[in-house]
Amino acid sequence: MCKFADDTYLIIPASNEASRSSELANIQDWAQRNNLKLNCTKSSEVVFTDSRRRRRRAAEPAPLPGIARSRSLKMLGVVISDDFSVAQHVQRLMTSSAQTLYALRVLRCHSMSDAALQNIYRATVIARLTYAASAWRGFTKASDRQRINSMIDRARRLGYCAQNLQNFDELCDAADDELFSKVAQLSNHVLHELLPPLSTASQQYNLRRRAHSLQLPQHNTYLSDCSFITRMLYKNIY
Repeated sequence: MCKFADDTYLIIPASNEASRSSELANIQDWAQRNNLKLNCTKSSEVVFTDSRRRRRRAAEPAPLPGIARSRSLKMLGVVISDDFSVAQHVQRLMTSSAQTLYALRVLRCHSMSDAALQNIYRATVIARLTYAASAWRGFTKASDRQRINSMIDRARRLGYCAQNLQNFDELCDAADDELFSKVAQLSNHVLHELLPPLSTASQQYNLRRRAHSLQLPQHNTYLSDCSFITRMLYKNIY
């Protein structure tokens, strides 16, 4: 169970799907003991399935009583579909960014300078595009990233975006490197416990310096390759 300011997420693996009702009852009991109430009408259930695996799709379990079943989940502002696709999230970003471009055009009509427009664009559109990108960029397709880069290029041609601004992948790579550096160096970081142990193999050859001294986990599935920790551990290895 993961709790945030006003949201609670209950994560149950497929092997324990029979415990869904009891786990939900435990949350309701916990809420009641803490003078809270679980609002089932605002709750939803999502059954995640990796559609890329080459096998027959397993039958979904019966819906929980009083809980609506949804095909996507919005978690801390990021929309993830039940097949681990973020295409819907990218579409929402495209829509909101297009609305911002219209607002910038109105500001330009009121004689706002290009420098000020570019600052606003970076503070709104770029900040929106890179928000939590370390978590969801690994699930994007090449077409999704191309749509984002095309939108940035359009803003650059219109003068709303600085000419020297990096593309989406370069912006995300810089953010990923900064985040992973903090995770590896700070033992009290919330993601530090997800790191694998240090490698015990001794390097006896004069090879190029490794990006890190951690053990490399197995990444034989699509979902493991999409994980931020796995992506960063294998980055610059090959």
